Amino acid sequence: MKNSRDPDTEPTRWALWRLDDNDNRFVVAVFARREEAEAAARAFEAHGHKQTYWVEVAHGAAP
Repeated sequence: MKNSRDPDTEPTRWALWRLDDNDNRFVVAVFARREEAEAAARAFEAHGHKQTYWVEVAHGAAP
């Protein structure tokens, strides 16, 4: 059993963030798995928009 201090323990929620052209930051979506959040970030980036997307641990963030 892993404890919360174990670096291999995955948090339960991951936030997909967007930085727009005006330096505004928004939570786009929250996911249960990091892999899902990263896949969504890649999908948004594939559209060719200028916005930047990244994934972070969700600290109470909700879209």
